[in-house]
Amino acid sequence: MKTYLIIITVIVACSSEPHCSKFHYEEKMLEKMIRTEILVENMKKQIDDMETRITGALAKLSEDTATWKGEIETMQESSKTNLITLQEKAKSELDKNMQAVQDLKDKVVSPNIAFHAKNIKNGSPANGETIVFTDILLNLGESYNTDTGVFTVPLGGIYLFTVQLCIDQSKRIDYGLVVDGVYMDIARHQDNYSSVCCFKLTTTIPVQSGKKVWVKVISQTSSGQILFHTDTNYWTSFSGVLIHTD
Repeated sequence: MKTYLIIITVIVACSSEPHCSKFHYEEKMLEKMIRTEILVENMKKQIDDMETRITGALAKLSEDTATWKGEIETMQESSKTNLITLQEKAKSELDKNMQAVQDLKDKVVSPNIAFHAKNIKNGSPANGETIVFTDILLNLGESYNTDTGVFTVPLGGIYLFTVQLCIDQSKRIDYGLVVDGVYMDIARHQDNYSSVCCFKLTTTIPVQSGKKVWVKVISQTSSGQILFHTDTNYWTSFSGVLIHTD
């Protein structure tokens, strides 16, 4: 009897409490499911938003990387071009400086060009004849020809030429220093004494490379031997020396 009373009491007590009903339980479960679903939806939205931001960031990073790569390649190419330009400019400047140094060296250190010849091939030269000096004393550059009496200029510049003629007594000769047929200097030597006299003509002139220089008789009014030479007392001679290059 006591057992029945306890069961009845519990049933009555349960039925008097509305929250213990099946409907109430399902309602609560539904609410929890809805809240859970909302929570899941919010989380999914957040995840989608984050994924969108990450995807955008990755796309932007990829775009920036491509841009940076292009800029770096452009800079590298520009650097190569600038380096080549600088190398070419430096080489050009070096070549110019080397040439300038060589030019200065050539001007400071003039080559040895000089000749000195004595004695004469013909003591009685005619008007217009070249006076040929036959014996070489010096011929640096090998430019004086003892067969023709002509000095061929090997290098252009300023030259000093000297001609010494020894005139037999009571004789006279007019002559000149000629460059390619043009007189550069003229002199008249006349011996009014009873012995041989020697006279000298000296001139300094600019002469271009390849020009020919010689001593030419303009006129002589005396017969017989005019020019006189002995190795002991009287030297007829012709000399020239380069004193400055062009």
